[in-house]
Amino acid sequence: MFDYVRSQIALPDGFTGELQSKDFDCYLSVLEIREGGTLWIERFETEEVPLAERPYPEADDWRSFIGSERRINERWEQIEFHGDMNFYGTDADMGWHEYTARFSNGNLDWIKQISPAGEGAGS
Repeated sequence: MFDYVRSQIALPDGFTGELQSKDFDCYLSVLEIREGGTLWIERFETEEVPLAERPYPEADDWRSFIGSERRINERWEQIEFHGDMNFYGTDADMGWHEYTARFSNGNLDWIKQISPAGEGAGS
């Protein structure tokens, strides 16, 4: 799996959409690079959803897992991250977008574009 990434800091090619990263929890969490250059993550716990409340309560195949967990205790936490974070994604207009953001003791140093839009693994 992966986590979602949003940046309030302008990205080098002007992309503004949601991206993905596999550098953190990889549990479909949301990471935000905020205007002040700090990195935040939406933390949560999960609980099992009673069978009767699931979309396919009678299923005996893979559908029985759909809706089997829900998030609780959602909250934002600042990450004191030190290192490089890679994130990437695609859009219909500009193609593939890939970046590296460097953080030192929780503060953003820079964001660099790895692949020009339209090139790379997503094209």
